[in-house]
Amino acid sequence: MYSVEVKNVSKSLGKNSILENVNFNLEKGKIYGLVGANGSGKSTLLKIILGLYKSKGKVYINGYDVKKNFKEAISKVSGVVDYVSLYEFLNAKENLRYFAYLYDVPVKRVDEVLDIVKLDGNDRKLVRYYSLGMKQKLGIAISLLKDPDILILDEPTNGLDPKSISELRSTLKSFKDKTIIISSHLISEIEKLSSDILFINKKTVSRITNDKVKREFKLGNYELAKDILPDSNYLTDEEVSVYVKKLADNNIPIYAVNESSSLEDKLISMMGENNEEFSYCGESK
Repeated sequence: MYSVEVKNVSKSLGKNSILENVNFNLEKGKIYGLVGANGSGKSTLLKIILGLYKSKGKVYINGYDVKKNFKEAISKVSGVVDYVSLYEFLNAKENLRYFAYLYDVPVKRVDEVLDIVKLDGNDRKLVRYYSLGMKQKLGIAISLLKDPDILILDEPTNGLDPKSISELRSTLKSFKDKTIIISSHLISEIEKLSSDILFINKKTVSRITNDKVKREFKLGNYELAKDILPDSNYLTDEEVSVYVKKLADNNIPIYAVNESSSLEDKLISMMGENNEEFSYCGESK
């Protein structure tokens, strides 16, 4: 069973079509990056999965239909989309205790999530004096209170310094049993966190495996090699090793294997030259 199943989902706001016949499945224990141009529908899609927006089609979470069995479907889902409403006249620990009460979570969980997001040293400081990055950490801590199976984070690195981004990356990678969806404009972070990319383009979603990179073989005999090398130049490291061995077994000189494109290059290429600026950030309307 998939953690999340999205089937034939379409969404319009007024007469403006945002998403059309979107289909994908997400597996347990993986981190998925969500990218797309400004206004492509990233936040809209996340809100549909969370059950915050109505749409055509079906969304299943852990086998439950979000429309028909909303309570059961959302019980083990948490996330930060847009922003978390924080009580600025309270400190971090008091905010977390309040949400722990709402979620019917044991109070001991408060100290656990403070430690996870590295906010325990500032837990007595009023939130009104927090930086954007500290508020972001607190929002993520609140989303972790229920120990969710599925975690949805919209621009989680906003306002974080490099050290905090690195800590967040390590924390997310440590959640081996959670399905995590991250929307971010930092392509370098998406590449470090996930090998599975959900790319919103032209109102639909394409699945891109980030472990495949465009490779260029520099060889001594291309005529012999053409029957050995694959039609596609996008290969994983493991696939490159296989083809290098085949070339060597056929005594074809190998001078170099170069990487000639990045994830950003792939996405821009898929969008086409006439598309809008691709910045991966901002609110989807």
